[in-house]
Amino acid sequence: MLETKSTKRLKIIKTIICTLTMIMLIAAIVFLFIVDDSKKIRRLIFSIVQLLLMMGIIILPDHLKDKLGLKIPIMLETSLTIFAFCGFVLGDVFDFYKKIPVWDSILHAFSGIILAYVGFVLIDYFVKRDSINLSMGHMYICVSVVLFSLALGAIWEIGEYLVDDIFGTNNQQYMKSTRGTLYGKEDEPLLGHEALNDTMKDLMLDLAGASIVGMAEYLKEDRRKNKVKKELG
Repeated sequence: MLETKSTKRLKIIKTIICTLTMIMLIAAIVFLFIVDDSKKIRRLIFSIVQLLLMMGIIILPDHLKDKLGLKIPIMLETSLTIFAFCGFVLGDVFDFYKKIPVWDSILHAFSGIILAYVGFVLIDYFVKRDSINLSMGHMYICVSVVLFSLALGAIWEIGEYLVDDIFGTNNQQYMKSTRGTLYGKEDEPLLGHEALNDTMKDLMLDLAGASIVGMAEYLKEDRRKNKVKKELG
């Protein structure tokens, strides 16, 4: 019964987010053919791309479950959907990155947490799929998950760098005068060590979020083992 209620909540959340995203996507495409200002057209094209990415995130979990038989916990799937909405839609389309300076930091802290749980789900999936007898200690698993999260965080930063370099965006927030993803000719870039601040801060927040999950899961497993020992003893 509890799982059914959780599933219904997830479907409601995904339906609301999907509906809002579709409405905004259609509106952006319509306005693309109406406006004639180059700056607004650039903004609309950028918004359309972000909204399409959001739709991809909504569809992805169901696709993975159908094709791979991957079991994704309801809470993780819900968190991933909300996280993507906060990043792609609120952060980029509604420019929260510019309007709320700490928005990027909040999302990166939570991304470390979400990626760590993704790591645990993947370990469980591969162990069951390949019938692996996993004899490694729980500490090793937790450390591996933290490193996995940090690695994905680094790959994300590489992606941001390439997108910024190719499309002239400000994903790595290297501009001094704005924190928004898009910037104008009047905006000035940071120089020297300051230009690295956002990237390094993001990686440290990814590490912090993942470490919290790794530590929590280790303590949880440690308590479970102690409880079993007491019951057997």
